[in-house]
Amino acid sequence: MGSWYTYPQRHGWQVNQNKNKTVLLRNGEKRPTAENAAFVQSWLYFELLRVVLGDLLDVDQFTRKEADGTVVISTENLETLLGKWSVDLGYEKKELDEFYKLLIEHRTIGLLMSMTMELGDSSIMLSIAALNERLMAAVMDLHVHLGLETPVNQAWRLRQKDIPDVGQPILDLMQTRGWCPYDLRRLDTEIKDVSILYYYSNLKAPRLSKDHNGCSKARCVTMLTNPATYKLSHRSGCYACPLLSANLTDIERILRNDSIPLISLEKDTKITVHDLDNISGFVAISHVWAEGAGNVDGNALQTCLLEDISELVKKLPEDKQDQTYFWIDTLCVPVRPPEMQTLALNKMRVPYEKAKHVLVLDSHLRSLNSKNLSTTELFAQVSCSSWMRRLWTLQEGRLAENVWFQFANEAVNVKTVFTNLNRRLVPTRVDRWLGTSIALDLCFQIWYRVGKVPNTSPVAASLSLTSHSLRTRSVSVPTDEALCLVNIMDMDLTRVTTVAPKKRMEVFWRTFEKVPKSFLFSKASKLPVEGIYWAPSSFMGFLSEKEWLGPQDLSSPREDDPHAIVTSAGLQLALPGFIFHQDLVGRMKQFDFTWNFPLTVQDTDGKWYSMRVDELWRQGSDNFGGSQQLAVILAREPEMFDSSKKFSFQDFAVGVLVSIDKTEDGIMHVTAHYHVAVEVLGEGF
Repeated sequence: MGSWYTYPQRHGWQVNQNKNKTVLLRNGEKRPTAENAAFVQSWLYFELLRVVLGDLLDVDQFTRKEADGTVVISTENLETLLGKWSVDLGYEKKELDEFYKLLIEHRTIGLLMSMTMELGDSSIMLSIAALNERLMAAVMDLHVHLGLETPVNQAWRLRQKDIPDVGQPILDLMQTRGWCPYDLRRLDTEIKDVSILYYYSNLKAPRLSKDHNGCSKARCVTMLTNPATYKLSHRSGCYACPLLSANLTDIERILRNDSIPLISLEKDTKITVHDLDNISGFVAISHVWAEGAGNVDGNALQTCLLEDISELVKKLPEDKQDQTYFWIDTLCVPVRPPEMQTLALNKMRVPYEKAKHVLVLDSHLRSLNSKNLSTTELFAQVSCSSWMRRLWTLQEGRLAENVWFQFANEAVNVKTVFTNLNRRLVPTRVDRWLGTSIALDLCFQIWYRVGKVPNTSPVAASLSLTSHSLRTRSVSVPTDEALCLVNIMDMDLTRVTTVAPKKRMEVFWRTFEKVPKSFLFSKASKLPVEGIYWAPSSFMGFLSEKEWLGPQDLSSPREDDPHAIVTSAGLQLALPGFIFHQDLVGRMKQFDFTWNFPLTVQDTDGKWYSMRVDELWRQGSDNFGGSQQLAVILAREPEMFDSSKKFSFQDFAVGVLVSIDKTEDGIMHVTAHYHVAVEVLGEGF
């Protein structure tokens, strides 16, 4: 393997890299971009293949001539070769560890090149990244196959500010193929592997028939519900059938008796209301309101749609019978009066927890025949569905024991499909790699209930897992978010249903006694409420986990580690930092210093620090006078800047610039203003 590291020198090339620049020289001279690109491809692609596959490699197996004579790279034969490599060669742990270290170094060099030099063709680095990911998956699978501890995977898509994304050309291609900008933003946020992103790019864009001209990265207009323009949908082929209503008197009576109303559609197309206490089994319907199965004006649906739902419920593989009871919010949650709606909302967990099955109705999935999909594509299509975008549907899937997704030909229990995957295949099989990766993320999103996470406090685990599941979802009524949060996190729903909708999120956050200290450094939009300015206004959006939760070393404390205490005045915590001398603050005001430039300061021990302002801590938090005493609270002690480091984003410590309001009983009361980054400068900086 050492030959891979010496490849440049053996071919007359010098590679000089740091985190800001890559310089390629051949025999001491700079070369044209095309020649640099050819060298990079030869080294990072073909030489890597040669070192890993050894005598199994035939370069001609990885190239193909197109009709116009163009020679292109093809990995069509890679799986066969990896199968022989993994089964026949039988590497031991030491050799696997060497391969792993090689791939880590390969990724480091490749990422630096993608960030600091121009190759003229983005597909070159894409192919290099995809190859690295595939080989890394093979090495990791072999660790599992041999019963060894699995090493940590290293993503190529970093998704950090001011760092070019290796996968951006794929996203650009998908946009030209009709993908909604909102869907692309979700994939951009969730997918770290270039290979998986490329797999999605080969799928037909979901909801392609919809008009996405008004969509943005922040929202898909086709998924929004507007009470003034909302239209109830009909079954395909029906355009004029009467509305069917549930008997509200029966529904209210059952709710007042602390039970749940269920319905059945009789042969004479009349709705009968039943009491859950008298029924042994039922199906809960989970649907996307924007697709027309809701009703903002009353508890009624089109006759054809109810007939369709009733027929689908009866056809569920484990529930084929003439009489089937089901629950659907459109009929079973009263639109009015308000007190009855609140009573039903307080019981929203019950239908999904007690249902024998939950049936998901999504127009995109219902347009697809599951028999025409591979297992991997089935997982991917569910992941792309509108149902996976909405907030209410998350709790509906997560609370249920059995979730069935309705396709054009049948209902499929995706969780069962995943559980029954054939795991006795050769461990480097590409379908297993992609399918398992996509399915694991899907299962994590839907079914991973908040519970114990090793070496992490319950409150930290709960907030982290919930934010991961919610960040790429949306809701038409923003104040509904707190309702869903309380249900998902198994909290008392009456806390938020008994207050004004605009106060729900405030009440939600005030139920916590402590939170991870990392919330001080969260980049999330914050609640404009006195005492909880630190609290994110939403779990949704497209911030990364680190941006929303703050630094990882503070966001996952153990149960006995110090947390931030939630008080009526704000967060109380202890962290490192420094206070600005009042004379410095005065001089900054005298010279009209602005935070547009880095500030270089020296502490009482003679150390020099560089501090740059990142962004406002919250909207309007820049209102502080020049005479106030300033300080910086740090997530950790900053490190010495090292220009020789090849690839590191840990040189600086994140912090928050604050002004000190008062000091009382040894506790400083501060107001936060800006996010900052601080690093220690070496001698002679």
